[in-house]
Amino acid sequence: MKQQTGLTFKQRNKLNTVYLAKWTLAWVLTLALASFGPLLLWGEQNTLLSIVAIMVNVFAGIMMIMANKRHLAGLDELQQRLHLNAMAITLGGSLVFGLAYSVLQTSGVISFRQGISHLVMFMGITYLVSVVVMNKQLGAEDEE
Repeated sequence: MKQQTGLTFKQRNKLNTVYLAKWTLAWVLTLALASFGPLLLWGEQNTLLSIVAIMVNVFAGIMMIMANKRHLAGLDELQQRLHLNAMAITLGGSLVFGLAYSVLQTSGVISFRQGISHLVMFMGITYLVSVVVMNKQLGAEDEE
């Protein structure tokens, strides 16, 4: 990665955002490869290629996590706090609603089975909505 000394806050933030976007894209693409590769490319019987694809995906995921940490560390204190609060809401909501849904299933109240993808979608939407709402609140406070 390029050195970030001598850059303005805005330039550093842009570099960190692009870096995060690249690793996020790499993670998503390697996840797709690990998920659909056995079905469409090399066959389910080739476990070695599946293991390699999963290992590459885990590596890309770790790099994405590190890029996210770097991106957050590069934000100003107010934005860091905003994202921390959004992450807290996302974690809490996922835990509470995910476990409540699990209990509904195991108790037989509902029979519809959801996959992990639905929890991931819930988390993404919760995080996005939390950030947008808190940014709007900050904007409203700035106008006062």
